[in-house]
Amino acid sequence: MVWEKHVGRVGALAVALGIGSAVVAMPGVAWAQPEGSSSASASDSDAGSSRGEAKAGDKPSRPTKSRDAAGAGTSTAADSDAETDDAESETDDAESDEAESDDAETDDTQPDDEATEAEAETSASDPVEPTDRRRSGIEKRAAKDEPEAENVVPEEDGSPPDATNTGDTATPASPPAAESPTADADDLATAEPAEQTPAPATALKSLSAPGNLSSTSDEPAAPDASPLLLTLLASVWRPLAERIAEANTTATTASAVQATGEVQAGATSSPIPGTAYQSPVIGPDGTLYQVTSGGSTTQVSILDSDGQVIATSDEIRGVSAPYGRAAMRPDGTLIVVTTTNRRTNTIISAVDSEGKVSRVATLIGVTDTPLTVGSDGALYFRTEIVPFSPLADPIEYRFVRISANNFVRSYSYDTDFEVAPDGTAHLVSSGFGFSTFRTIDSNGWTRATFLPFGSDPSDPLVDEDGTAYVTAGVTGLFGTQSTRVYTVDGASRTVRSIVGLPGDTVMTADGFGLETFTFDGDSDDGTRTYISRITANSIATSDVIDGRIAGFQLGPDGTAYAPIADPTLDNTPVAVVDTDGNVNTVLLPGTLVVRDRNVRGGRSQSAENLGYVNYTVNGTEYVAVLGPDATVVRTIELPEGATGGTVFFGPDGAAYELVEYREPSGNYVSRQILALSTDTYTSIVPGVAFLQAADVVFGPDGIGYLLVGTPAAYDIDVLGFDAAGDTVIPPSGVTNPALRHVTLRDIEVLAFGPDGTAYLTDRSPAGSGVYALTATGAQKVADLEYSQLGTYNLPTFSTDGTGYVANTVALEGGGFATIVTSFSPPTNL
Repeated sequence: MVWEKHVGRVGALAVALGIGSAVVAMPGVAWAQPEGSSSASASDSDAGSSRGEAKAGDKPSRPTKSRDAAGAGTSTAADSDAETDDAESETDDAESDEAESDDAETDDTQPDDEATEAEAETSASDPVEPTDRRRSGIEKRAAKDEPEAENVVPEEDGSPPDATNTGDTATPASPPAAESPTADADDLATAEPAEQTPAPATALKSLSAPGNLSSTSDEPAAPDASPLLLTLLASVWRPLAERIAEANTTATTASAVQATGEVQAGATSSPIPGTAYQSPVIGPDGTLYQVTSGGSTTQVSILDSDGQVIATSDEIRGVSAPYGRAAMRPDGTLIVVTTTNRRTNTIISAVDSEGKVSRVATLIGVTDTPLTVGSDGALYFRTEIVPFSPLADPIEYRFVRISANNFVRSYSYDTDFEVAPDGTAHLVSSGFGFSTFRTIDSNGWTRATFLPFGSDPSDPLVDEDGTAYVTAGVTGLFGTQSTRVYTVDGASRTVRSIVGLPGDTVMTADGFGLETFTFDGDSDDGTRTYISRITANSIATSDVIDGRIAGFQLGPDGTAYAPIADPTLDNTPVAVVDTDGNVNTVLLPGTLVVRDRNVRGGRSQSAENLGYVNYTVNGTEYVAVLGPDATVVRTIELPEGATGGTVFFGPDGAAYELVEYREPSGNYVSRQILALSTDTYTSIVPGVAFLQAADVVFGPDGIGYLLVGTPAAYDIDVLGFDAAGDTVIPPSGVTNPALRHVTLRDIEVLAFGPDGTAYLTDRSPAGSGVYALTATGAQKVADLEYSQLGTYNLPTFSTDGTGYVANTVALEGGGFATIVTSFSPPTNL
């Protein structure tokens, strides 16, 4: 008997009460004996019923949910960078024992890796909830079927003997995790379907109809049994029959991968239990790591070159964190970021090539930015606190740096950073008006400079030589306006001053260009503007430009082109600043057009000594090409109905214009690219900007990709173009592309192989698979099984060009499994 398993005492009581109440509520049928009759005889009325068919579908039972006991950890640090007014204060500060109150700097000089951090949580067991916002309904039901168990890995203290470990406090190892009832690779193979019992015919009858009252006898007929009672009994029996059938029926799982068409079949892994939110991470030695999450834990599977599982890590507490995808350290250690189901804590773990897991840190909050890994192995990311109320917005919390030796240090959430190729990190932290500029070298030594109070400093700017710059605007007591330029060049740190408050910047190979402006009174009327060219050793500032500028371009010879923004004018004056700082003005016959484009992989400086300005006259837009002698070299008229925007530059400095076409109603209907070096247009692609992706993405080989979406749909078309404006990849796309969420408002849809080939993943029912963008269009290189509730990822690539993609499918019996498919690059590029 298996009824008790499915019903139980409470269920049996509920059934009994339900039937009892139904019996009490049965509609009665009145009858009486005629006068003179001695007794009532039985009627020949039928009281029929039909029992429902016992279904053989596989539906999991729902055992009692369990919750892990939780230990609450604390990690607080209020940032308030102390500052000395108007005077630079530098300290050779190691990451010392400061919980960053935002970093009141001291003259302590000890290595960063010996710092004490209050941010690391002391508890290794956080509350575990049986739900996860990122899981689907089927996954939640499957998670309820699995007994929750936690395998807490004791932390390894890799700190130096004289350093205070501020990571997790070591906790005793918990008992081994209970084996989750997940399916084996063999169990996931297609099973023979259970034999189905033919459904009996069902006669329809009124639920409260009495029996046939017509009778040839003088005696009254006995009333029929009410069909309502029989219906209730059948409804009670049906679910029991279904569950009894389930207990003796093997779940049927569809094949994970099916080759279609002429696609060359790639190797596929055996199904890996859990959901994957990224394709395999590839180590420097070629080792493949696949991260999957299920229930309240995460595991890492070690794969061979064919995608087959050769080792599996211990369970890691928590599930994959939003935006915090696993990343590889230079030493080949995989860093896995997980979060508890309540999303109250972030757990950082390290996994080696043998699957051994070591805890790095437990932090308050969840990650809201990708993990950045420096060449020295240091980790950088931000965290936020997610309120329990779904109506409340997340609370920005901390910026975290974890050194190569796993020491944790946190700063104000409002911290901008730049990591140089040698691992040196430059950080600008701000909070409550205080700001600090820090430089942390690859050995962990920190030097800090306090910035003027309320200065609103810039992000760190790093040129190709590795020199770092930070600008900070200062307003004096008597209204003086100036910009301080802090420069770090190796061991040298300098501060210089420029007239005016800081504006736009343009990076160059050996420095940057900076706009500064001044104004009278308390409001910015934009009365005077200057453009300065700054290097590590020099600053050259232009003459005064009357008015505020709408950005500027900087040619390789140092000439600056700056259109002046003045909405009261019917023309557009452009200030051309030569290498000596002299200002010459060119008047363009129309109003200025400024529209920034979202470009990924480009640069900010032109390769030619030319400037480009967009303006419009009587509804027609033009691009004026200016020379360094303040003359108009040529003018390009855009097609009728077209609108342009601010010119952007490719990685080689080639200039482009993104042209969009609108209907008379004003709706955008199509897009194309204009290469300004050759005045060549690409093909027109119908559509609009695609979601929150970049307008243009440049690949590692310099080919540009124009992304075009379909209004009110998720279709995407991609057009490839070169520096000359030729269409090298015709408009190609997929119906429903997989998206990689870099941040909440930034997504990626393309992945690039080592040879520069771009790839898309389609998650539509008809075309599920991986596509390479070639000269002939989108070419399918791997078939993927479609699953409506599954997940799809962009592929990753090994150094030999082999691609690997992980997709998750929903199992018929509940739960999820991940399949890793490998494929070769297309041969006919």
